[in-house]
Amino acid sequence: MTNNNPQGAGNYSGNERRAHRHLREYFDNACHITASLLAAHQGMDGAPLHLSALQTLRNHYPQLSQQEIAILFSAVKNYHGVRMNK
Repeated sequence: MTNNNPQGAGNYSGNERRAHRHLREYFDNACHITASLLAAHQGMDGAPLHLSALQTLRNHYPQLSQQEIAILFSAVKNYHGVRMNK
């Protein structure tokens, strides 16, 4: 696949599927602040602390709606490779 945008991927204006692009600005920090809570070796019997991580995001980003927090939390879990049913 070729990139028809000579200015690079960061300026891509094609068929963007993401509806909540503004959440990208929170993603890196959200991954950082939840890393220890979602690590496989942490938590109860080696299970990640999902509710604690979710509450941490709510507390850290009170300006975001519940839906936005849920979207951000889903992306963070995917980034960390966490599955709900281990």
